[in-house]
Amino acid sequence: MPGTNSNKALDFLVSKWKLWYSWFDINEDGKVDFGDGDLQRSRFITLNHLGDDEKKTLLNQFGKWWTECLLFGKSELTESDFIELMSNKWKTNKNVFVKMMYTCHDMIGNIVDTNNDGSITKEEFSVILKSGGHNNNPMDEKFFEDYHPIDGKVPIRVMADSWVTLLTCEDSTKPDLVKSAIEFGV
Repeated sequence: MPGTNSNKALDFLVSKWKLWYSWFDINEDGKVDFGDGDLQRSRFITLNHLGDDEKKTLLNQFGKWWTECLLFGKSELTESDFIELMSNKWKTNKNVFVKMMYTCHDMIGNIVDTNNDGSITKEEFSVILKSGGHNNNPMDEKFFEDYHPIDGKVPIRVMADSWVTLLTCEDSTKPDLVKSAIEFGV
């Protein structure tokens, strides 16, 4: 039947987009909005012990990321709104969608890479997970170790590639590090 494989591929992506969306309803009120973003930013600032200048910069960067990459310019999104937006963007132009996902993950990579060395340490990784309310240290550590850090660091590009795979890979037979970690309970 024509289109069946593409429908299955989109259904697979939708299942992964739902996982990603669930990560950002931080206050668990059934929607993603700036309240979730403010909670994540506040935790991130506190966990990183940032000074006033750093806080201001971070608030702006996080705000831009939430607006452009999670809310798509809206003030709040339900899961169905989010899935509809992602689906429309995917169906319109897959290549543009993949590029957008890399841009978004480069943005967040630059935020969480607090020492600006192009890599993420276990501590930086832990802070971003805790900022989002993910506080399972043994699972979080396993998730980090699954990236096979070298000298305790994982290149930002490796992290971005894994998250973009979650959001853009239609092939359910390919390994997906992030999908597996989220489903496992990270």
